[in-house]
Amino acid sequence: MKKALFLMMCLCFSISVLAQAKTVTGTVVDAIGEPIIGASVLEMGTTNGTITDVDGNFTLQVPEGTKLEVSFLGYKSQQIVVGAQSHYKVVLKEDTEVLDEVVVVGYGVKQKRSTMTTAISKMDSKVLENAAIANAAQALQGSVSGLRVTNTSGAPGSSPTIVLRGGAGIESAGSPLVVVDGVVRSMDDVNPADIESIQVLKDAASTAIYGARANNGVILVQTKKGKEGVAQISYKFKGGLNFARKGYEYMDAENYIKYGRLGRQYSGGSLSQIDGMRGYGAVYGQNNPEQFSIRYLDGNEDLLQEGWKQMTDPISGKQIVFKDYGTTLRDEVYKDPAFTQDHYLSFTGGNEKGTFAASLGYYSEDGTVKGTQYRRFSGTLNGNYKVLPILNIKGGVNFSTSEAPELYYDDTADLFERLQSVEPTWNPYLPDGSPNYGYGKRDGNPLYWLDKLTNQNNTRRTTLNIGADLELIKDKLYLRENSSLYYSDYTKETFDKAYRDYWNENTERKASFEYTRTIQQQHSLQLEYTDTFKEKHNLSAMVGGEYFENQYLQYKGTADGAPFDQIPTLNVSGRDNMWSYSYRQGYRIASGFARVTYDYERRYLFTAVARYDGISKLSDNRWGFFPGVSAGWNVHEEAFFKDSELAKVVSTVKPRISYGINGNVNGIGNYDVYGIYDKQTAYNGTTGILNTGVINSKLKWEKSKSFELGLDLGFLDNRYNLILDYYNRTTSDLLTNVNLPGYTGFDSFKTNLGSLRNTGFEVEGNLSLIRNPKGFNWDFSFNASLVHNKIIKLPYNGNENNRQGGTQVFDPKTQQVIWVGGYQEGHTMGDIYAYKQVKILSDWNEVNTMAGNYIDMIAGLYGPNVSDADKKKYECPQISN
Repeated sequence: MKKALFLMMCLCFSISVLAQAKTVTGTVVDAIGEPIIGASVLEMGTTNGTITDVDGNFTLQVPEGTKLEVSFLGYKSQQIVVGAQSHYKVVLKEDTEVLDEVVVVGYGVKQKRSTMTTAISKMDSKVLENAAIANAAQALQGSVSGLRVTNTSGAPGSSPTIVLRGGAGIESAGSPLVVVDGVVRSMDDVNPADIESIQVLKDAASTAIYGARANNGVILVQTKKGKEGVAQISYKFKGGLNFARKGYEYMDAENYIKYGRLGRQYSGGSLSQIDGMRGYGAVYGQNNPEQFSIRYLDGNEDLLQEGWKQMTDPISGKQIVFKDYGTTLRDEVYKDPAFTQDHYLSFTGGNEKGTFAASLGYYSEDGTVKGTQYRRFSGTLNGNYKVLPILNIKGGVNFSTSEAPELYYDDTADLFERLQSVEPTWNPYLPDGSPNYGYGKRDGNPLYWLDKLTNQNNTRRTTLNIGADLELIKDKLYLRENSSLYYSDYTKETFDKAYRDYWNENTERKASFEYTRTIQQQHSLQLEYTDTFKEKHNLSAMVGGEYFENQYLQYKGTADGAPFDQIPTLNVSGRDNMWSYSYRQGYRIASGFARVTYDYERRYLFTAVARYDGISKLSDNRWGFFPGVSAGWNVHEEAFFKDSELAKVVSTVKPRISYGINGNVNGIGNYDVYGIYDKQTAYNGTTGILNTGVINSKLKWEKSKSFELGLDLGFLDNRYNLILDYYNRTTSDLLTNVNLPGYTGFDSFKTNLGSLRNTGFEVEGNLSLIRNPKGFNWDFSFNASLVHNKIIKLPYNGNENNRQGGTQVFDPKTQQVIWVGGYQEGHTMGDIYAYKQVKILSDWNEVNTMAGNYIDMIAGLYGPNVSDADKKKYECPQISN
């Protein structure tokens, strides 16, 4: 009886539960009734949810009485309570607050563009999404005004150089500080697909929060994090083809032989000398049959049956046979086209208690030059969990490993200049079909040398971070702690197998191994307070401290004498010529920082930041204070503006002004102020230690003082936006090497002497030409910048304007010889002077006609028509015939 009663109760309970669950359908549309595709429909408090289809429809099973949240990017979220009805029509309204761009301003703090008073640019994330790129820094090229991104190498995976607003130094422009999720590191090997946003802090009022290292600007990179909602798994693939640039068109073999022989004759060469030349010498080719395919026809008639060609020697009239290899070698050197592939797999999800995000990425780029490539594997995992209503724990790990083998060339110019212009009669292959070693690695077939001179490398980067957010006063006061460990190591191995060139065989089998490691730790503690008083006064304040430490280790070893090619490591090499070296260094920074932002009814805006840094690289002047202040006025929030006719067209008018001070010590070594020492050659069996640099304990921070005026404009409900900025930055106490007399025993010493001023104007524009959140959108953006630099002060050296370097030229305006280029007080940096070619003079008639009256006062040369009076006037040297 009890069993029957229990079964009946269970059955009734099951029926009751089933009765409470129901299938709900609905349609999500916008304000004009158009369906919204991909809107999220989520049962609040759970992970049960779905997204709308192409018609805006959704179907979901939920209990009656449940709250559903419907959301879509660019629209205000809406909640509905499931009642008796089964179908719902949800109308989402456009969220104008979302259109107010959110910008990261440092140390995890975010601020809306409408209340910002500083110069911060945010890169459009679509730039990262639309192309397969190895380095995220490449996406900054042309995307941010005032930022110059230059690719100095076409090698796969290479890092571009980045300079903001012309740089802040004379001897080195310097690069912006890069901070990825709060960790100071480079952008190398960061998977672009993992990046959520990139901000560039430009003016001193925004960068002062990073103080000592922010002299050249700051690039803040935020990676993707988990979000509340339905768990999602996504896979993306991007691919591309890279084509080799078409180089110079060279002569075919027949013309090469003809003009090569004629040219040697015109320069005074005899027939025997001409025949002894590489490439076009018939006798040389006869004596080196494995290298060059050129002979006299006499005795070599059978070669015409093997595809050789025949021509008349313009010197002797004899018949020459040759073989034209044309672009054979060039075709072997290039992989054209080269393929790039980018795979990305991500996992995201979460609820009100916690979120997570994970990803795996694989990027492979083949270089257009055989033997070059870049391979990267990356993975991320991050999440947060609210263990208590007032305590949130967060953490993450980011890992990458990459390979980018280097070419064996000592100078890559050999590949693009020397190798491509190799003689067209040179045979890239030996008679047995193997690649021709040629005269050496600069002239031989790369396929031979790539196999013989091996090179492997690997870079691993790992970031571990953990932190906590403690809510001390609900929605007002938070205590945040963040700690991170950044580990990076690099290994490089080279091994020369036994090889031969034109002259001999080399069996040294040189081997090398290099290992470098960087371990970096950061710990920060922040107290943040946010509040609104009397519904008009909005205040946000932050105060914090940070400890930073960087430790670097390097080891190198070389050896030779391995007995065979199969094992490339040092352990099988001979001991006689084995050499090893190790080195370690490090530095520390301790900091305190603060930020206060205030606005009155979003009209009158004010921000103040300050940082106090101490670094172990300095001694007597170790500590530096770096403040910044800025203010803005949202004119469009004023009643008089809202009531004007102008408000119908102009939706945003915000003038800005800022001033701040930044620092820099990148020009100082970790131990320069304590003395640099080196081991000396052993004397009488004893090795000594010698001071190799002058100690200057008075060295201090370089400081940049920046003043900026800005104007933000928006038109037609901010569909068209302009950001204008003018800046004036003066960098003083530049770290400079001053030359010393030889009798001091030192070449130079480092001091703070010199100043540089940069002024410039920038404009950024973002135009939303077609805005349809559920359909086709067309956005257009542009930017432009103008920068002018001027050297204010240089170390005294006795020259006019304390000039360093430069070239003498004749100035037609002053009729005097002047110095140009180099560095001079009152002049700009980067001036380039070169000769302007008028014409290549072919004979003496053209010399008399076009250069007869020329006088070169620098070289002391003059044309044949120059009079004796002018020679005397311009003090031209007498040239005897």
